[in-house]
Order: sequence, then C-alpha cells, then structure tokens
Amino acid sequence: MAYFFPRIFHLVALALSLWLFTGYTTNAQVQITANQAAAVLAQRLAGQGINITNASLTCADGANGRFVVQSSNLGLDSGIVLSTGLVLNINQAEPGPTSTSNGTPGDPALQTLSGASSTRDACILEFDMVPKGDEVKFDYVFASEEYINSICGPYNDAFAFFISGPGIAGTVNMARVPGTNIPVTVNTINNGIPGSLAGGLANCTSMGPGSPFTAYYVDNAGGSTIAYRGFTRVLTAANTVIPCQTYHLKLTVADAQNALYDSGVFIKAGSLQSASFTVKAQGPGAASNPPFVARGCAPGSLIFSRAQAKPTPQVLQLQVSGNAIAGTDYTALPPTVTIPANATSVSIPVTALASPTPLGPRILKVAVLSPYNCNGPNGLDDSTQINIVDPPQATILTPDTTVCAGVGFVVRVQGNSSTLQYSWSPTSGLSSGTAKEPMLTPQGNTTYTMTAVLPNSGCASVSDAITVSVIPAPQTVDAGEQIDLCINTPVQFQPQVDPDNGSFNYQWSGPKDFSSSKKNAEIAAPQVDNSGWYLLAVNAQGCPPVIDSVYLNVVVSPPLPIVVSPVKYCIDEQKPLQASGKDLRWYQDAEGGSPSRQAPVVNSHNEGKQTFYVTQSYGDCESERVPIAVTVERCCGDDLFVPNAFSPNGDGLNDVFELKLDHDSKILQIDIFNRWGQRVFQQYSFNRPWDGNFNGQPLQPGSYFYSITVSCRDGRTVYKKGDVVLIR
Repeated sequence: MAYFFPRIFHLVALALSLWLFTGYTTNAQVQITANQAAAVLAQRLAGQGINITNASLTCADGANGRFVVQSSNLGLDSGIVLSTGLVLNINQAEPGPTSTSNGTPGDPALQTLSGASSTRDACILEFDMVPKGDEVKFDYVFASEEYINSICGPYNDAFAFFISGPGIAGTVNMARVPGTNIPVTVNTINNGIPGSLAGGLANCTSMGPGSPFTAYYVDNAGGSTIAYRGFTRVLTAANTVIPCQTYHLKLTVADAQNALYDSGVFIKAGSLQSASFTVKAQGPGAASNPPFVARGCAPGSLIFSRAQAKPTPQVLQLQVSGNAIAGTDYTALPPTVTIPANATSVSIPVTALASPTPLGPRILKVAVLSPYNCNGPNGLDDSTQINIVDPPQATILTPDTTVCAGVGFVVRVQGNSSTLQYSWSPTSGLSSGTAKEPMLTPQGNTTYTMTAVLPNSGCASVSDAITVSVIPAPQTVDAGEQIDLCINTPVQFQPQVDPDNGSFNYQWSGPKDFSSSKKNAEIAAPQVDNSGWYLLAVNAQGCPPVIDSVYLNVVVSPPLPIVVSPVKYCIDEQKPLQASGKDLRWYQDAEGGSPSRQAPVVNSHNEGKQTFYVTQSYGDCESERVPIAVTVERCCGDDLFVPNAFSPNGDGLNDVFELKLDHDSKILQIDIFNRWGQRVFQQYSFNRPWDGNFNGQPLQPGSYFYSITVSCRDGRTVYKKGDVVLIR
C-alpha cells in the first residue's frame, strides 16, 4: 500500500498521543473499557455449558477491551473487542482514519488466511475450555478500516478463531463464511467493488467460490457510533467437539502487510456456549408468542433437537416444573424422550385437558438435562415454557334491547382473553364489524351475532347474539308554509310527516294556550290574537320527538298588494304586468267586473295610456283594488329599420344593406358575421351601407348575422341582433 509521508507522520503522531491514554471512554451510544486481563476477557465470553481455564493474552497495550452498546448498528449488545490499533478509537463517528501502528509483531498463522507476505500488530486471546456438549459456538462481528479503499487489495486484514483438541486434526479456523470453509477477511466479505488501492477483483474471487460475499457486509460510511468504514453482519462461529474434553481456542486478529488502517473483531458476551441439546415449545399456531395451548383444543408440541445427526439414538431426560398440574391441566409428559438414530430432532405433543370450569392460565416449564456430567452434576442444556390457557369464552352482557330509530348504543361484551378476535354479523348499522364492543344503530329490527376466536389455538369459535327491536320514528316533519287568513275563516293545519305512521303521537301548541293532539288540528273562528307560531311535535312512544313549526297570520283585512306604477311599454313590447302578493286578482275597472287570476295582457300596438287594477286575497276576504298605470310609447330603436335581405347585383334595387333610424338616436357600432363567426363588416358610426364585400371581394350568398348598438335619445343604450340574407 503506497502512503504519502505526511499522512504516515500524521497517523503516527495520532497513535503516540493516544498511546498515553488508555482506560475507559464512552460516547452516548457505545461504552468501551480498555486493557482487560486475559481471564476477564475469556470469562466474559463464557456461556452455558463451557468451563474456561488458562487464559493468556498477547496484545499491545490498549488494543483490547470490553464494550457495552446503548444504541448502534453493530448488531451486538455487549462483549469483548480485539483490535490491531487502539480500542478507544473505535467508538467514534466515521469518517476519520482509525489507524494506529502499535509496533507489535503479527501472527504467522494469519498470513496464509490473508494471503499477505506478513502481518503486524496482532492481538491474540487464548484459553482452554471444556464443553459439556458436542458443539461450541459464539457470535461475532469483524470490522475494518481497510474497507472501501483496500477491498480486493493486498492489505487483506484477517482474523481467526483457531480451535484444536480431541477429534480435530491440527487446528481449525471457526471464523468461516456461513456455509463454506472460506475464512472471513476483508477480501471475502465486502461490497464487491474493488477499492482504489486494490489489485483487482481477482484478489477477492481467488479467496474461494462465491467470494466476495456481499450479503454479509454492512457499509458503515458516515456511521455515528463505530469508526470503522465497514463490518460484517453478526456471524456465528461453530465447530463440533467431544463433550467433556479439553480444547484450546485461539482468537487472533492482525493487520496485513503494514500496520496502518486498523481492524477489529467484536465477540458477543456469553455467546461462547456448548449446549448439545435444545428444546423448543410450539403452540398449535406456530405464530403464537409466547407459545400456548388451550384446554380441550388442539395440542401444541415440544421439539427436542441436537446439533447434528448421529448413527445412534439419544435419550434425553426431562425436568418438568411450573404451576401447571399434570392430569389436571395437561396430559403428563414422559420422563425421557429419544432422538432417533440419524435424526436431529423429535417432537412430542403437549395436550391441555378440557375442564368443566375455567382454571385460569398456568405455566408448564420443560428442561433438558445434559447427558454429559463432565465429572460434575448434570446441568441443564436448554429449557422452554408453554402457557396453558382456558378455551375462548365470550358473552354479550347487554340484554335484548328496544331502541328508537336512529338512536345508537354500545353493546357490552365480556371475553376471557385480551387476544380474542371478534366479528359481527350482519355489519349494517355497526360502527365496526370487528370491534369487541361496537356501536349498534340498526335501521330496523335486527339480530346481531358476535363470534369470537382465539387465534393460533385450534379452538372452535364461540358466539352469542343480541336482538335489537327498533321503534319507528318520523324522519322529517314539515308543519307547512305560513298561513295567511282573515278573521273568522276556519283553518286546518296540513303537516307532512315522512314516514307517515298511524301510531305516531302528535302534539300541537300555540298562542292563547292552543293545544291539540290531532295531526290536522283546526281553529274554527280564528281572531287576530290567534296569530303566531304553532309548534308540532311528532314522536313514537318513548322516543324523542321531531319538531317543526308554522306561522299563522290572522288579519281583519288583507294588506294591499305591492305594485310598480306607472309602467312604461314600448311599441309592440310583450311583458306581463307584475305585482307582489298572495292570491292576486286582476280587474279592468276600479269597481265591479269579474276578477281574473291571470295578469292581463297589455295592448302595446298603439301609443296611449291604460289602467289595470289588482287585489290581494286571504281566502274569501279581499283587499282594496290598487291601480297600475300603463303608458305605451315609442322607445329608442322602435324606428330603426333593418332589412332582412339585400341583393348587391347593381340593378339599383336593394343593392346595399342600409339601416334607417330617427334623428334623435344614432348608431354607435355595427358588426356583421358569417355563419362561422368570422366578422366580415364593422363600423363605429353607420355612415355608409354594407355592399356585401369583404376585403374588397364579394361574399357568397347566404345568411349573415348582425349586432347593432344604438344610443338612445334618453341616454340609454340598446342592442339589436338578427340575421340578413345576401342574395346574388
């Protein structure tokens, strides 16, 4: 790797400054305590089924430590870290070079794995261990600053977990790419893109079939908790062993070629385990968590497994505990189970017994005793538990109910488990078809059925029903429009009720303590003081009323109709006479004559004056007659002559389109258009007639349309539109 001298000087200075401070450091997310003793590091890894002795450490000062993660993308929560630099540089944000030369030797055992000519700054933790099972395993993450720039290059920093002992020829590296015998290094797990300092992709592919393995790589560029540019996902190192035998484990990491750009390996606390046999509880529905079985329903299962198939069967002794009672809560389990020869697992059922009464939740715990005592008591290899619960029970607490139409209520339901799932049928009138306690607002008599199921239990569903009777009620009530009448005129109210149900109750109230329970209430001889608002309340028995009101106006004599007089008509203008009032009656004379319900037609053919009369009636009583004076006169534009055709053929007859108007008015503008809306003639004062040409060319014969604006002598402006036929 070619590094410029200023860069090397900066990195060495950084390393020397950090050399002076070792101990404990923290950011908000990862805590690291450096310089741990070999026994402390080894025992921090020890988990179930492992006994560790004779720990030793060959590592530069500050290159090892233990860590605790508060929040990070590392994938581990705590453990130990071995590095080729200083561990107190690790828990920082990336970027920023994590590069320290500790000046310590490498590990020749890693040269073959990395393919490098030499290694430097090795950190090695070694110890002996006695496994109680036939497999040892632990979880780890490999990280490196060599990622990105040095991918597929000669600086293939590596590490290994070398195990040796009975049944193992020489040493075996447990840190392998999953499913292969390829060691985990910078060049075997990465993003698959050769870096700027690389020798080419072949340096990665030559590590073994399938290399590089990009699925196991995490790009940490810009990360906030770990300073390395990249690292692997959480991997598991595993190897078969002989129970109760002594094995030697060597955990080592080193820089390849040069001592710059650090690498490190994080190993999860307590993950070094050797439990040959496991037990897993499973309910009837595999998705249940925690697993459970319900009394009298489908059974669950206990699955006993071993790490690898063997040609001999394996008998496992069970240890049962918990507050569940055999013979009462469940069918008693056998004291032992046997994994058949050449098999890795066996399953036995867990059957919860039916009970006539609810017993509540109980817990069944099952442990597997290790068949290997290793000169000590038989320990537990693994344990699990399965809950035993009552079958689903759900009851509608609300009794059958009668409600008024449009009134809703929440139905109350009691279930024996918070995990019950509910459904209702039918869903019409429900706030939700899947809620435990929905709002019910039925439109008519309805029986609702509630069904409850206990998911993943294999139990039959349970159901209950409620019948809701609905009292019909009016949806709308219209007491009517205002009633105007004269004194002593009998009146009967005519309300409109929808739907119209003969069982409804009606109650009227109004002025002078008026009260009636008839739908069509009456007043025989109303007086002026009977005027006012009359309130109608309509309801079904026991239901809220629907209310509306109507105003009754009682007068001695109807008021005069409202008219506009005088009214001006132009010659031949056709428009009806106008008046405002109720039940209008029209007359030709001030007295006598028969009325007409239709407004009279004004004779506007000749100039002159006419008078008409109109009254307003409330029933049989009628107001005085009000005159309307009508004047017919010539109006602006009445004398405007517009020909309906002309023939520009030069015969001296109708050769032009010419307008004629009296001298008191004038034409402001005329526009003429063809049938396609194109304007073919325009003038702002009509001082010359139109000759039927457009842009100096004769137009085709046919209909043309005009728009004329006239300024009247009285200051008004009128508009006339029409059509004229051009004949050739």
